[in-house]
Amino acid sequence: GIDICMGKIIASLKEHGVDENTIIIYTSDHGHFLGEHGFDGKWLLYEESAHIPMIIYDPRNPVAAQTSDEMALLIDMAPTMLDIAGATIPKDMQGESLLAQVANPVQPLREGFFMEHLYGHGPVAPTHIERSEGVRTRRWKYINYIDQSGPQAEELYDLEKDSLEMNNLAQNPEYATQLKMLQKQYAEYRKDLK
Repeated sequence: GIDICMGKIIASLKEHGVDENTIIIYTSDHGHFLGEHGFDGKWLLYEESAHIPMIIYDPRNPVAAQTSDEMALLIDMAPTMLDIAGATIPKDMQGESLLAQVANPVQPLREGFFMEHLYGHGPVAPTHIERSEGVRTRRWKYINYIDQSGPQAEELYDLEKDSLEMNNLAQNPEYATQLKMLQKQYAEYRKDLK
């Protein structure tokens, strides 16, 4: 369905003679579980829910279609659009322009980022969805269930060896150093939020 809709948009742009002067950015809010980890929906910080599609089509770019493994975020959309328009990106705006990745997909963007899902917060909080926060780096993911305590409150995954996030390493003493490092990064992100 998305392909059909994009085809109609591009056909309309061509019909109006603006197809060579229109940049198309396609993305969504987040992924959706379809049985992974036994879930349906989009509520937790696992990769299936945290990943989103993002496509930037610029007809002026002479480079053929390419992909990037960099970690782009939704907060990168506003700076990217301002950059495309030639406008100044405010210094206090979160996110980074993605134009460098469009030109060179291996151009480094970020080493990690803070993630949160606080849907369960508020006067009519659903009890079936755990509030969670975490840190995602190129290789590691740390998840903290902020309303929990004890061993079930934390998860640690080596995404290089366990891309499906099936083996929680948070309680494994062999990974205590890595856990402490990510806990520290998490605490620094939390401090910056205040």
